[in-house]
Amino acid sequence: MKNFTHGILSALLVLTGAAGADAQQFTGGLRGQVRDANGVIPGVTVTLTNEATAISREVVTNEVGQYNFPAVPPGTYTIRTQLAGYKTFDRKGVRIGTQQFITLDVMLEIGAIEESITVSGEAPLIETSSASTGAALDREILETLPAPGRNAFLIAITVPTVNPVGDPQFNRQQDQTNASRISLGGGGIRANNYLLDGVPIGEMSGRAVLNPTIEAVEEIKVQVHTYYADMGRTGGGVFNTTAKAGTNEFRGTGFYQTRPVWGQELNFFNKVAGRTKQQTGLADSYYRLWGGGFGGPIWRNRTFFWTSTEGYRSQTTRNLQEVWPGPRQREGDFSRSTIGGRPVRLFNPWCRGGVANARCPATGTG
Repeated sequence: MKNFTHGILSALLVLTGAAGADAQQFTGGLRGQVRDANGVIPGVTVTLTNEATAISREVVTNEVGQYNFPAVPPGTYTIRTQLAGYKTFDRKGVRIGTQQFITLDVMLEIGAIEESITVSGEAPLIETSSASTGAALDREILETLPAPGRNAFLIAITVPTVNPVGDPQFNRQQDQTNASRISLGGGGIRANNYLLDGVPIGEMSGRAVLNPTIEAVEEIKVQVHTYYADMGRTGGGVFNTTAKAGTNEFRGTGFYQTRPVWGQELNFFNKVAGRTKQQTGLADSYYRLWGGGFGGPIWRNRTFFWTSTEGYRSQTTRNLQEVWPGPRQREGDFSRSTIGGRPVRLFNPWCRGGVANARCPATGTG
């Protein structure tokens, strides 16, 4: 039993190490240099605080005044610097997105540490720390833009060079086959990588194994042309997804959607034929979509949760026209075949007698 327990623990350690080694990056980063009028300042304490969770990290500038915060989860942050003999510097509203690396240099002024300089409302910082680029689908975009079937990945069609070629009617959460028929940046169809918090969720065939509900997604970074070398398993682009997380405030979302029969119209051919909604089955159809999310603190400033769900029920009509053989045709007699009520002559492609252009009427039995 002891050896068995040791074996299980060893396997878990190996799997954990393998997962860490293979993980692809979704977190961002912040770095910069602290200076004053005379040059760089080493030994400055720099604090980065998540404004939604109050979780903070501290670093100290090195001998050339540089600081660096790697592996920063996407969010909005406040950066603060403190050093005796200088005014405290505060920069609020620093937004760090999915795999976004920002450079922010700080200029300190001489004064008492109790004095402070607060910067807010400035223009968003431009990412200059890396060559990796991509368009971000943030919460505002995910909640505002129309999404067929509420498929978050398909909202990426708003990004240049993102081209879907799948059947547009198959766009629900379980429709991975058609919803994944997307070309990114001129790459192959289904040649893309799907990540959720750095974990690949793509199959070997190029499909996403799941389409997460929009209520569970914080941001999707669509990396089309330039991304890091650790972004493997792609010949086109990357859907780099960050899952939604709880904060120090309880919050939630909810929605309900339906398609009333009175607002639906018959298709063109049924309407021309004079058929009614009852005759076509449209009167019995329905579509109901619902979902939501809820989250908040378990332990304030330390542990949080977020849960979400989505589901639907539907009964929809589909129209299909088929042509079946008549009694004579089932016996091999095609001599009285018609198309649209008019007699038509059919030929047997296998009855050529060795002559390539021979035409043998498909009449009689046998």
